[in-house]
Amino acid sequence: MTNCSRYRSRKNQDGFTLLELVLVVLLISVLAFFALNRFYKLMVDAERAAMESVIGAIQSAVSLQIADHYTAGDMQGLAKLVRSNPMELLQQKPKNYLGVISHYQLDDIEKGSWFYDRKAGQLIYMVRHQLYFETSLAQPKRARFKIAPPPSGKKQEEGSSNISWLELQVIESYRWLKPWG
Repeated sequence: MTNCSRYRSRKNQDGFTLLELVLVVLLISVLAFFALNRFYKLMVDAERAAMESVIGAIQSAVSLQIADHYTAGDMQGLAKLVRSNPMELLQQKPKNYLGVISHYQLDDIEKGSWFYDRKAGQLIYMVRHQLYFETSLAQPKRARFKIAPPPSGKKQEEGSSNISWLELQVIESYRWLKPWG
């Protein structure tokens, strides 16, 4: 057999060399890493957007309730909204709303869900992607809200019929960190 025919028979063989196989596996691994990283960042952004959407819907519902009470001249009804469950103002509650809970351990509450703490009079969101959420609260990370008069120079008593405006207030400040930056 001549050198030329040996070369042709090797060239016609099917299959991968070990080097080609390693390069393909390495390339797929790198692509999978970036794809999974991007997917995780999108999940964090989706959680942030969903939480802010619920907050916006509640703020709109609070404003509508205030308008209803003002037009009806029902200032006592307005005062009853203070520390009430904001989710009750929504026509359709989010699917991740667990309801009203009085006795609980924070670690037992499913991450990524809302619930109303009856004792504290607070709406609480348990953050799922905690690496990208900053708050002064200890673990587990969460955001807490309540319906109350806006902070002003003079202090109003809760339950006072002298309330002129209510809002959904953030109890502790928080911020979402950008997973994409």
